[in-house]
Amino acid sequence: MDGSLNIMVQQVRDALHIQEPAPGSALEARYELFYHPNSICLQKVRAVLAHHNNAYTARIVNIATGETYLPSYVRLRLIGCRSVSDGLARSHTGSTSVSSSGCDALVVPTLVDWETNKVIVDSKRICLYLDTFHDESQKLRPASLTAQIDAELAIVDDFPNYQLRLGSPPDGRETPVMKKGVGGKGFGLSKVERCKLYIEEHRDEPALVEAYQAKLEKEQQAVDELLSAAAMRAVYDSVDSACHALEEKLKTSGATWLFAGKVTMADLFWAIQLLRIKNICADVFWKDGRLPMVQQYVHATASLPSIKKTVFVGAEGVY
Repeated sequence: MDGSLNIMVQQVRDALHIQEPAPGSALEARYELFYHPNSICLQKVRAVLAHHNNAYTARIVNIATGETYLPSYVRLRLIGCRSVSDGLARSHTGSTSVSSSGCDALVVPTLVDWETNKVIVDSKRICLYLDTFHDESQKLRPASLTAQIDAELAIVDDFPNYQLRLGSPPDGRETPVMKKGVGGKGFGLSKVERCKLYIEEHRDEPALVEAYQAKLEKEQQAVDELLSAAAMRAVYDSVDSACHALEEKLKTSGATWLFAGKVTMADLFWAIQLLRIKNICADVFWKDGRLPMVQQYVHATASLPSIKKTVFVGAEGVY
């Protein structure tokens, strides 16, 4: 175990007020996962962990109370950011894709692998990382289907979930459920103000200041640009197009799942995405027989054991 990493992780646990159990009273897991239960990025990771029956210690980081902004957590996450991106995310595309905008050091999930002493960030990269430790016959991303699966992961990874969750649908369409009644702009501005406070408090730590400043710029752009009527029309058009394309792929597959008649990582990613859309009452894209194959696919993926546990169960502990 890397001593410095152990100290950093313990500082995060302390900041989160996590009480460790007595020695020997809990399973020592290889993976330690910092997450928020309702994060769609977290759900992808948990689906892969559940599919592979990987044990992990779960650490809840409360987004609503700003725990992802805690300095100890940001320092830990910056380790992972440096390994996956040349820069921090300073603009907001609406998606969580690191490939599109860079790494955000103030979000979840973050995975610590105590066997390799690595900190891994970005849900897609975490999922791919976890899958590499399994035999080819058990992998969710087998070598023979890598290109096809990666194409689907890229589509889901780039979904505009920020706008779907917080924006107003265009043309009088059904309104997504707003958690706790917080509007998109108000939510974004609260994050901007929180960044300003942390920048002032940690002026003597350049790495932290840079992380908070990047986040401030990203959230300010989201407030200014992402939730306009024109932006929301573009979002709904893009989602509609993606769902129609999925309908055609499912027709071509001729099976329940997208590839080779077996569950792959592409199915898990799509399951999480489509169920999120359904859960925020935005399933106008396929319901009422509009896209029958997609509608059947949503029902089939929701029945997967890994998806049931991922979407409907969220608790701290060892899994």
